[in-house]
Amino acid sequence: MTSPPDDLNLKQVAARLGVHYMTAYKYVRQGQLPAWRDGTNWRVDTAALERFEQRRNHPDAEIEPAADVDWTDRLVAALLAHDEPMAWDLIERALAAGHDAAFCFLDMIGAALAEIDRRSGRGELGPAAWPAATVVAERLVARLGARFRRPGRRRGTVVLGAPAGEQHQLPISILADLVRLEGFDVVELGADVDPAVFADAAARTERLHAVGIGVTTVDQLDAASAAITAVRSVAPRVPIIVGGQAVRNDDVASVLEADGWAPDGRAAVRLLAHLPDPALTPDQPTKA
Repeated sequence: MTSPPDDLNLKQVAARLGVHYMTAYKYVRQGQLPAWRDGTNWRVDTAALERFEQRRNHPDAEIEPAADVDWTDRLVAALLAHDEPMAWDLIERALAAGHDAAFCFLDMIGAALAEIDRRSGRGELGPAAWPAATVVAERLVARLGARFRRPGRRRGTVVLGAPAGEQHQLPISILADLVRLEGFDVVELGADVDPAVFADAAARTERLHAVGIGVTTVDQLDAASAAITAVRSVAPRVPIIVGGQAVRNDDVASVLEADGWAPDGRAAVRLLAHLPDPALTPDQPTKA
């Protein structure tokens, strides 16, 4: 007797479940049935399919749960397939499972893009993989951010941007939404921002709480330094924090003459939240 294969395509899955092919695809898109992309085909592990059949056929039975869902891996597959509906379904399922917006922003979208970037760097993906995945991710960030916008009095305003020459805008957008979740207004300048634009935003912003500058490559550290100098010329007391892959320790932040640095989005939010409210300390330097 021949043993069943370790994984099946969706036609085989549909036949085994006795459903239409598109119904099997719906189970995958909704995250009910774990699957991964193999070229143009979806593959399903037979053990995962057996657990799915048990849950479907015996919804009231006590079935040993599967291992924790690998949300990042599933989102990687959806982004590489350019499947925005499937990607958004995963976000909604993660929220329904009890994860918060920060988890979706950082541990799903951010982590999935980082994994795609790593695979691209190793030559495992074609040149279109990264930009196409990023476009879908940008739309996910916009939808997720809009869902969690909060009304009411704000704690001040944070100016966020990436310096001239820096092309990575999505990390700034993710951080902007995380900062908004903490009750701040955000002036989001995006990427490739001239020092004069940082200075103008700082000069015109009321209740300016802080300025955050993201740098992903060491080649742009000089540009970040120029942005900091420009902000200091118009708002000498405002705290300036830096972060991103190019800023990994106190030494880099010190060379840039920043007031603080954060290794990731959660740390940046914590740092901003602990800065004094500029409206409460108008006569005191606000340097962190």
